[in-house]
Amino acid sequence: MTDAPGTFAAETSASVPEPADPAAAGLAAIGARFDHTAVAGPSMAALVAFYRDTLGGVFSHGEVLPIGAVVLTFVLGEGRIELMAPTPGSTFFDRFLASTGGRGGVHHLTFEVADIDAAVALLHARGIETFGLVHDPDGVWSEVFVHPRTNGGVLVQLAQIGDIASIVRRDLDALMDAAQ
Repeated sequence: MTDAPGTFAAETSASVPEPADPAAAGLAAIGARFDHTAVAGPSMAALVAFYRDTLGGVFSHGEVLPIGAVVLTFVLGEGRIELMAPTPGSTFFDRFLASTGGRGGVHHLTFEVADIDAAVALLHARGIETFGLVHDPDGVWSEVFVHPRTNGGVLVQLAQIGDIASIVRRDLDALMDAAQ
């Protein structure tokens, strides 16, 4: 059977049965949803040149993180991409960039959850290792990470996201300057 380009055979989705127990549906059962893909590289200018200028992404917001990273979020169609690059003198991405031969690449996938503690409990009940749990006392951004060795080599971030308007910036030029 030949499928039309961009489609999958019907047996692809049917080959994995739905769980009988709704709790077995994992994070989806507690309302988790995909939020964004994060791409990190050594040069924010190069990332922006591709994701904005080539793909047509529209800048939404960004921030300079105290860990030594500039983060810019762009909307691309129905999705979002988070671009990450080090600030001058930062060593935060050194290990990641070394592992990619200095090119950078997909850094992590982020899923929004309504309750970070419920998400962590569900993962731990399944024997899935997490690290870096941070509770934001202001309720703006609480997060935890799933170690790549437990899920096929991809760093996964779970985030309980509040009103980020108080922490993000909308001045792209100033944010770009911070990454140089």
